[in-house]
Amino acid sequence: MYKKLEVNMPELERISSEDMDQLAQRFGAIASKYGIYTQTCGPSEDYSNYGIHASGCMTLEILGNANETEFRNLKHKGMRAGCNCIESRDIGAYDTCVSGCKYCYANKSPKAASENYKLQDPNSPLLFGHLKTTDILQQGAQRSFLKKN
Repeated sequence: MYKKLEVNMPELERISSEDMDQLAQRFGAIASKYGIYTQTCGPSEDYSNYGIHASGCMTLEILGNANETEFRNLKHKGMRAGCNCIESRDIGAYDTCVSGCKYCYANKSPKAASENYKLQDPNSPLLFGHLKTTDILQQGAQRSFLKKN
């Protein structure tokens, strides 16, 4: 549960471990019936007994297979506890999308999103607004995961 969802969707309720187990059992049964490979991302529980594999939504293997790309065999920490995904950087800016999806961790305020959206300029190097003389630009430390031949 993202913290922002407490604001965007206060009707959400946390479910118990027993409920999660029942959901996993049912998802596993449906996936098995239709031959669907099912995996979790960042689980705190092991659902492999239901045919659900512990993986990540953005692993080097998944990205490599999807893009026919080979990556170096890298060790990584993941993004949060239980996460097997590679390190990543968000692109975008909070409170800038006006789509209004309730289950969105990127928007906390529809009003702020609407105001920021008005500041978008295709001629600006930023997603919204313009660089100011008081802004500080920092180059992110990026490294390639590509396998060198």
